This record gives sequence, C-alpha cells and structure tokens, in this order.
Amino acid sequence: MSAVPPAMAALIRERIAVLFAGAQADPAVTTSDTDRACAEAAEQFIIDVAAMSDAQRDAVGSALRAGTYPFFQTVYVHDLGFRLRMALEQLFEEPAADPASGSPAPRASQEPVDLWPALDTFLTVVAALDHLDPVTTELIRLRGARAHNCRICQSRRNVTAVTRGADESTFDKIDFYESSDLDERHKVALRLTDAVIWQPAAYPPTLVKQVRDTFTPQETIEIVLDVVRNAANKVAVALQADQAVVSVGVEYFSVASDGRLAYGLQAPVTAAAGS
Repeated sequence: MSAVPPAMAALIRERIAVLFAGAQADPAVTTSDTDRACAEAAEQFIIDVAAMSDAQRDAVGSALRAGTYPFFQTVYVHDLGFRLRMALEQLFEEPAADPASGSPAPRASQEPVDLWPALDTFLTVVAALDHLDPVTTELIRLRGARAHNCRICQSRRNVTAVTRGADESTFDKIDFYESSDLDERHKVALRLTDAVIWQPAAYPPTLVKQVRDTFTPQETIEIVLDVVRNAANKVAVALQADQAVVSVGVEYFSVASDGRLAYGLQAPVTAAAGS
C-alpha cells in the first residue's frame, strides 16, 4: 500500500474493479495526463501484458521516471491479489477477504516502501510448495510464460521435470493441450491456469467440479499460487526486461527445498540423450 502514492494505488485498484467487477469508472481518479497514461498501462498489464505497446510503456516511463518499476510492481501485487481472491471464492465457495482492506491507509508524507523484499519472500515461499508433481508444475509455468510472452521464462526448463520424464515433445503439447494426449490431470491443471489468467472473475461452468474431482485442496491452492507467482514475469515483460539468457536452446534451472532457484545448470542426461 505504500510502494506508490496513495492516489496511484487507488487508480490501480479502480482499474481492476472496472475491468473485472463491473464497477463504473470514476472520472475523478484519472484527472491528469499522468493518471491517464498509468491507467491505460495498468489495464494493458492486467488484461494482456504481451500486447503492451512501446507507446504505453514509454508514456509511463516519461511520467513516472524512477517510479516506473515500483508502479508496475504495485500493479502486479493488486492484480495477483484479485486473481487469488477470485480463485478462492470460486473453488472453495467462501469469500476471501481482501488483505489490503484492513490495512491502514499510507501516510502521504512517508517515503515509498521497496516492494521487492516482500515479493522475493512470496516468490520463494510459493516455489517451495511441493504438493504438485514437478511435471505438472512445469506445465503450469510454461503455459503462463507463453500467455504473457515472457522470453526468459519460455527459454527455461526445470531439471526435475525433465528427469521425471517431460521433454520438448511434452512441452510442445501445451499450446494445444485440449486436443493432445496429455493426461486428464495435466489438462485440468492447464484449464485452471487459463481461467486464472484469462477469466479470473468467472471460470467456465464445469471447471470447478473438474478441479475438485482431480486435485486435493492443497494441490488446487498450489496451482493457483503457482499461476499468480509465475505472473511476476509480467513486470519484466512490461519493462521489456525479459530477454532470454541463452540465444540457442534452453537454460536449465532447479528449485531447492527452500524455494531458491539455481540457473545455468547442465542439461540432465535424459534431456541430452533425447536431443
């Protein structure tokens, strides 16, 4: 709540309410050129960050300068919060409280707070969850990477998923998973992934039953958390800071038990043998 000025946080939340909750736009929220540029970029970030234009990101950069990065981080936090609450309500039929609703309003005079330490903790804790098998987790991650067109995320592969039997032919099926021979468990996970990304406020009618019949509550929560965690790549995409490390092939990474990631690993034997 304190990473950007209160008026900017209110603008972001208002855009989410208009886009997904049927709220009426409040003209008083976007009164300046800066407000309008940030509102447009926030909407694009929320709906389809892959389609963000240079004009949209340049307008925010010109208006906010050093505040551009915390602005997009803040949009991400509010965006993930909304998607997570909607998922919990639809999947478990219990209204989920907005964590920000009980937070004290930030003082206008206080210095902006650096969001990154809290985000790093969130990303690490979610990465450490282990109710799902590594292949399902990797399919979810790559589906989100392709939806947001994050170049660096698409260029990476989880070593454990590969050693558990997934290969490039497996990952190629993600784009047309419904007509593929992926097992139904993977298809349901990818349907939920798509719903969180593209239909966060209203899942397809049959999806909730499919999820409940296929996954435990712990696995279901992990899928949702994985999707919103992985969507941190939207910040990099919005800033065009998502260039892949490798120019040829893929980069392998692993996830330690504490959720920390290690990159630049050697290809697993199974991957090398099949290449």
